[in-house]
Amino acid sequence: MGITGKILIVDDEREALENCRRILSRVPYECMVASDPKNALDMMEQERPGLVLTDLRMPKLDGIEVLAAAKRTDPSVQVVLLTAHATVETAVTAMRYGAFDYITKPFTSDELVQVAQRAFDIKSSNGGGVTPYLAEVSSGQAQARWSEQTGRLVGNSPAMHEVVKLINRVAPTNSNVLVYGESGTGKEMIARLIHEASLRIDRPFIPMDCASLPDSLLESELFGHEKGAFTGAHVAKPGLFEAADGGTIFLDEVSGMTANLQARLLRVIQERHVRRVGGIRLTPVDVRVIAASNQDLEGLCKQGTFRPDLYYRLNVISILLPPLRSRGGDILLLANEMLTRFAQRVRSDGHAVPSIASSAADILMRYSWPGNVRELQNVMERAAVLVDGAMVRSEHLPERLVHSTEKEVLPPEGTSFKQAKQQAVEAFEREFLLELLKRNDGHMSRAAREAGVDRKTIERMVKKHGLRGSF
Repeated sequence: MGITGKILIVDDEREALENCRRILSRVPYECMVASDPKNALDMMEQERPGLVLTDLRMPKLDGIEVLAAAKRTDPSVQVVLLTAHATVETAVTAMRYGAFDYITKPFTSDELVQVAQRAFDIKSSNGGGVTPYLAEVSSGQAQARWSEQTGRLVGNSPAMHEVVKLINRVAPTNSNVLVYGESGTGKEMIARLIHEASLRIDRPFIPMDCASLPDSLLESELFGHEKGAFTGAHVAKPGLFEAADGGTIFLDEVSGMTANLQARLLRVIQERHVRRVGGIRLTPVDVRVIAASNQDLEGLCKQGTFRPDLYYRLNVISILLPPLRSRGGDILLLANEMLTRFAQRVRSDGHAVPSIASSAADILMRYSWPGNVRELQNVMERAAVLVDGAMVRSEHLPERLVHSTEKEVLPPEGTSFKQAKQQAVEAFEREFLLELLKRNDGHMSRAAREAGVDRKTIERMVKKHGLRGSF
């Protein structure tokens, strides 16, 4: 067990090493230094520090290797990376290996002291021992809960299998998660599943749509306000971060935050305390952040509209939800599951749950689903209400679905036979290729063997139809 206040500093640059030691010794902390990372491993075994500060780029062993070794020696030790080369990949890798935080060089004395204090505060709150996560995993209780929760996800497509695997890995940790996906793909459902499969299940889950409120109101909602902070603030009000203490906050469409709010959110995540609008008191909060976006946040960082440092904090683990149109057979699986659920709710006549006729199933499979799972849910609820027999048929589906698929089947007026034939062949070729590659998990060689062609033919067809990244 680490000794609170004992720090091991690892850096191959002696000047940097001495600078860190000098700053932290004044607090005071008991500081040990190692310019050779291999010597540092021996010191961890003997001294059992509560905190390890390690440079990222060093000869013999890099900072990630030191981090991994420190966690093997003592799972309760806190590790902070010091780096002049912070990237998205660095941050993600560090957090996955269990880093408490990282600091970008050059840093101020205050930044170094603050991160050390926060590390020891968290360590103290855990009783100085193994984290609750490790304790529960060892009992086997967590795994059962993960399976139960992720079993609620319907889908057999390779993309959804990957989503389930990621949820299983990330749920029991405290790492922040960034969920990507088009509107209607179920980002909030994924966030709830992660929360319900985590050790925070008995604490609040609080969602917030960051694009639904103007800047001033969103700031008050998230961080709270004191009495008199602005016109209409007749009483003090805690914000959602205070309400979510010990639990999870879900920030949907986080890309809609202004620069001011991004800065405030970053400070809350970094410092783990919140200051209400118009207030001076800092309130400690222990909140896991799950953010979601339908935009490429890394691209927004390059454009200068989203803070890279906030992006690093949010994107410890990213989960990409595929659009419904790319999930193949999942469409009918979801449709049947939804139909069963809605039919049981609206039917009181004791009749059996209806099934989906082949004509209606064909329409569902051909439709592009711009509204994704949310749109499918609305369609199946409508069908459950309108169906009067044992079969959901095309007449029970919205006209937009029927007309849309008709347009896809029938060539436009004035199209020659040769053109129509070519279009039909290309459409068949594309769908055949897509399903072939999905069945073979994207392996082109296996797909080529199944289709009876060579790999170059598959590669050429993938390029022709723009399918790279779709399977």
